[in-house]
Amino acid sequence: MNLMNKFLLFLPKYLIKLFLIISFLGIPSFSFAENELGVSTFMYHRFGEDRYPTTSVTKEQFQSHIKYIIENNIDVISLEEIISKLENDEKFNEKSIAFSVDDAYLSFFEYAWPIFKKYKIPVTLFVSTDIIDSNTAGYMSWSQIKQFIDEGGSIGQHTSTHLHMPLNSKKFVKEDILNSHRSFIKNIGFVPKLFAYPYGETSLAIIELLKELNISHAFGQHSGVISSYENHYYLPRFSLNENFGTSDRFEFAVNSFPLQIDQFSPEDMFLKNNKRPLIELTLVDDLNNNELNCYSNPGGNWNSQEIIKISPLKFQIKLEEDFLSGRGKLNCTSKIDDKWHWFGYQFLVK
Repeated sequence: MNLMNKFLLFLPKYLIKLFLIISFLGIPSFSFAENELGVSTFMYHRFGEDRYPTTSVTKEQFQSHIKYIIENNIDVISLEEIISKLENDEKFNEKSIAFSVDDAYLSFFEYAWPIFKKYKIPVTLFVSTDIIDSNTAGYMSWSQIKQFIDEGGSIGQHTSTHLHMPLNSKKFVKEDILNSHRSFIKNIGFVPKLFAYPYGETSLAIIELLKELNISHAFGQHSGVISSYENHYYLPRFSLNENFGTSDRFEFAVNSFPLQIDQFSPEDMFLKNNKRPLIELTLVDDLNNNELNCYSNPGGNWNSQEIIKISPLKFQIKLEEDFLSGRGKLNCTSKIDDKWHWFGYQFLVK
């Protein structure tokens, strides 16, 4: 059984439909987005904590991820290297991946970090400070976080209280972030440069606040491959858990490429008064007759959405029903030159 067939066995039904319905007969070869290959960035939370399958990968799954990148000599770069390229307007012309972990669960330090360290694989840990300050069971301590840093690990901000940022006032969120800064200074002596949104939730107002606080880049929790065209304050990461951490899905994401978007609307990720927005996206390059497919979860179920082609570069996506309150997601893919290109987006719907 080849890799694609094995991959389909582990996909949710909505994605199985996606890959089965697309035909690629007679598609001419062409250069897409100057062959920018991008960075597939992954996000873990827990490791081997089977009581929490929505936020944990099994130890066997994690081992398979590491085995794959070692055996296939996959280029792993740090999040700092990603930011450096973005700051210098450099193209991602080498296919790479990157790793991050949210929330500083103890299972990361006890199980996953020794493996990352053994193979010299860079990883960034995003820390919400209040839970560490309170010495909560199941989380790392500050002494363990300092040991992680001393051993070569990278640290990022994740707010103080792991709050739903867009649902709170600017004043409240600002004080929450500043509280985390004070805790970082007290416990490790510096404020980390990198930032990740709790739950992947943000808004234009929150992004403006981050700019005021001299935070220059931030990561979400929507699937996609980072390229030079990404919003620096809304960088995608593939989330891994027991359902979405299978070897086949991981390998597929590793080998995915960016579907580069020049313009996207609605611009704000926070939908306060519109649960069924008209979504428009403008591509960087013409798909040259390759099919664009977009799936979303309005009504709570993932389904293919109607796509209207306005021009060779511009498309409208008409949701079949309203988003439910919470997180509304969109995934668009196209197979170009026999390579899968992926774009994802997440809304917070009030």
